[in-house]
Amino acid sequence: MSSLAPVIRALETLSFGLCLLGWLLLGIFGTWKELAPFWLGAPLLWCTALCGVFTIHRGLTGRLSRGCLISILVFAAYILWRAMTSSVAFLARQDAVFAATALIGWVLTAARFERAKHRLALIFVWCLLILGNLGMGLWQKYSNPEANALSFMGFTRDFGDAVFGGFFPNSNHLCGFLELTSFMVLGLAVFGKVHSFVRVLCGLIFAAAVVTAAMSTSRAGLLSMAVGTAVFIAAAFVIHLMKRSRTGGGRQFAVVAFACIVAGCLGFGVFAWSQLEAKFGEGKVLNSLSGRPEMWERAYEQWQLGPITGTGARSFEYYERSFRNMETKWVTWSETDVDAIFAHNDWLQLLADYGLIGLLLAVLVLGVHCWKAFSFIIADAADGMRGGGGFTDHRGAIVLGALCGMLAFAVHCVADFNMHIGVLAVLAATVLGIMANPGESGFYRRAEDSGSAAPHRPSRVTATLAAAVPAAVMAWSVLPWAFGDYYYYKGLAIFSRGADSLDDSFSASASMQAAVDADPQNYNAWIHLGLAHKLTAEMLGGEEKTRLTFLNKAIDCFNAAYRLYPQNADISMYLGRTFDGLRKFDEAEKWWQIALQWGDGSRLIHHYYGDHLMAVGNYRLAVDHYIPAMHRQTGWKRTLLEKKINHAVGLIEKKRKESPPVPPAVTPGAPK
Repeated sequence: MSSLAPVIRALETLSFGLCLLGWLLLGIFGTWKELAPFWLGAPLLWCTALCGVFTIHRGLTGRLSRGCLISILVFAAYILWRAMTSSVAFLARQDAVFAATALIGWVLTAARFERAKHRLALIFVWCLLILGNLGMGLWQKYSNPEANALSFMGFTRDFGDAVFGGFFPNSNHLCGFLELTSFMVLGLAVFGKVHSFVRVLCGLIFAAAVVTAAMSTSRAGLLSMAVGTAVFIAAAFVIHLMKRSRTGGGRQFAVVAFACIVAGCLGFGVFAWSQLEAKFGEGKVLNSLSGRPEMWERAYEQWQLGPITGTGARSFEYYERSFRNMETKWVTWSETDVDAIFAHNDWLQLLADYGLIGLLLAVLVLGVHCWKAFSFIIADAADGMRGGGGFTDHRGAIVLGALCGMLAFAVHCVADFNMHIGVLAVLAATVLGIMANPGESGFYRRAEDSGSAAPHRPSRVTATLAAAVPAAVMAWSVLPWAFGDYYYYKGLAIFSRGADSLDDSFSASASMQAAVDADPQNYNAWIHLGLAHKLTAEMLGGEEKTRLTFLNKAIDCFNAAYRLYPQNADISMYLGRTFDGLRKFDEAEKWWQIALQWGDGSRLIHHYYGDHLMAVGNYRLAVDHYIPAMHRQTGWKRTLLEKKINHAVGLIEKKRKESPPVPPAVTPGAPK
């Protein structure tokens, strides 16, 4: 073993480097809800977990809570099982990949890289990401609102949603990142037993995080940052009282420090409120919750369908649409109706998708970890009194910041879907790992601490294998998904440019065909392959036989997508429109009824179903579908529907005039 020790140490150093690089890439590119950018950082964390098997013999540094370990393993296992049994595999696997990578992040922090240098290096990477988000946000606000780190993959940023979003397309998720990371930086600035220059630098970085949160104009994010700050201030005040009770002094310093904190919070509040009013209008900041109550109501309806185990991973996306019709109040943004993919409340969506079991397990995980962190903070602060106050070393400062950040994040999840963003799911699990195992005593280790902690090798083995197994499975099975995503977004970029030529349609078809060849479960690629064939048929013009060939190819692709995701109303709509183009109206009607079943609240479905009814001569019923769709539209789309309604009404009137009058009925026996 001694001869292999240098090799094992080199391997561990290499794996930690991979972990830091993975976190840096994940923090830049894994900020979207899609899997595609997640591939740019997460595989490095998987490789780190696999490397951990070769150093499994080393005992744990610090004390890992077995209650935390058991709770996180049970919760992850339930999420993975419910994802594998969900009815739409393509949607469910996103939750599965995020959950498995989050488990790996937890293990890497709690059982692999628990030394002082590891924790401080990880926080240093997060500091870089905080500053990077501030820089990107300023660039977006003052120079290029469409700027994003994923433009090379064809991703576009809807800057109407968040003028200041940093690496995130949404300001709410930017604040979620700041909540989980910035309070550990604040903890080091106030209580860290590190060099004074490092403490000052940490204070400046926390100030940068506060400015970033304020400029993001996320109302829920600002409230959550305020919650975390309040918890931190309360904890700092309690620690000061403990110190004063031992030393009998420090009152003047405490008054000055408290006054500075209050002044800073007031300044932050005034600046943040001015940013909110600049976005929402003076006096209108709290006028609307952007349709969240309606989404929460439909998530509650979904939960009633499966109270114990839920309706399946990511099933809110299609159940939410099935509970709506054209009279239902939709989620709106800038006077535009949108489909709600997420419930904008992670706790409620967890209840709807995973049932009461999933919600209770999540609460158990959070409760056990918070209790572990709270117990450590109190004990370490009490020990620190003998050394002049505060904590014994850096551990208490980091764990206090982790606890404040996690509580703020849990509050924020009531109003947003942060846990469905790849980097935030893994980051939350990593912070929980810090709370589960505070790590070694650090640079300022006391003599009586040496050798006092048991190695806890069984826990380390269990945790390492729990991370290595899903890492091996994903490394083996998801590579085709990554290639599928690459080709899909390559083809999608052609559609986003307009795809207005035959060459564009052939290029899009080639990319989408490569995507479905690599990943046959990618229903999005099947849909767009069908759309590309349909576009080719339209471009061919008078070549009827060739046109029909491509339309039939489109139908085959839409059917493949339907088999993967039968609850998607848009797939049935595409099939109905294609059969309408082939003049097979009876076949089209079957698909239109399925589309109306799952998408009765969709403007497009009612609009195009009206076109179908016009083609079969049912003008009066077509008007009944055109009118509600028109009321949901704005601009040129509304004008187009108005023209179609006027045309249908004209045909109804013409048909009425051309029809011969019906003779009055004659009652038997009545005089003629």
